[in-house]
Amino acid sequence: MAGAKSLAAIAEWAVDAPPAVLTALGGPPREPSGPTAPAEATVRRVLQRVDGDALDAAIGIWLAARDPDSPPVAPSKPERPRRSPAVDGKTVRGARRAEGTQVHLLAAMTGAGLVTAQREVDRKTIEITVFRPSLPRST
Repeated sequence: MAGAKSLAAIAEWAVDAPPAVLTALGGPPREPSGPTAPAEATVRRVLQRVDGDALDAAIGIWLAARDPDSPPVAPSKPERPRRSPAVDGKTVRGARRAEGTQVHLLAAMTGAGLVTAQREVDRKTIEITVFRPSLPRST
């Protein structure tokens, strides 16, 4: 978040954040000084409890709703026009598991380059076999 690459950097960012930002993020109010930034240990505990897949899905939905290339919904059509995502798999540079293997992600992007969904896949997987089951079924 905010370009931070470590828990310490996130905590340092929070210390420098304006009171209005800390309040919007749910910082506890302290009178008269205003909200207090969380310590690094608090940041760590919160991030350990977050369901990564649920967070990824929520951010993807939020980004997709803000896609500037999204076609407008016509008032006469009850159904939203379909968009075609671009799907690709990439190995995440610098990300390694405890046993030394690299992380490989399959991502779906909008025409504007917004990643709306991603999931970890096996490096040797053909991406289409992973992507096809996630497509909505026609009825």
